[in-house]
Amino acid sequence: MILAVRWIALNALLLAAIAGAIGAVQFTDRSSPAVAQSVARYAAALQAQDLQGTEQEIAPSRRAEWEPFIRTQLGNIYEIRGFALRTPSLLDRLTRGASSTPTEATVVMDVNRGYPDQFYQPTTRVKVTFEDGRLYLAEPLLAPESQSPG
Repeated sequence: MILAVRWIALNALLLAAIAGAIGAVQFTDRSSPAVAQSVARYAAALQAQDLQGTEQEIAPSRRAEWEPFIRTQLGNIYEIRGFALRTPSLLDRLTRGASSTPTEATVVMDVNRGYPDQFYQPTTRVKVTFEDGRLYLAEPLLAPESQSPG
């Protein structure tokens, strides 16, 4: 009976430690909201035909390369439906010393919903990069992979 109580107590302690670790990781990781906000600002600037606002969400070192493509997208209506962020796993961070910085974002969206002849629902993946102390999109949403600079 005493042995069973000890096992139950040990399991409860381990469960609490795991829950605490998960909570700590979620509480300290602020990269997902930062990238999600960047994607939302990018989409809003495109719809408003704001070239400078759109370029502000692209990494400074890549803006000039992507300006011609971004100009072709101005005025499109991007409605973000889903967002996921890829980061190195906790195991990679612990064993290989990988950074916790996100590497890629996947965005599910509707484009030009109010215009049936122009409407489509793509899923796009974009690289995420850390420059000048903040996270940026390394390329525009829906950037053609075959034309990705660098």
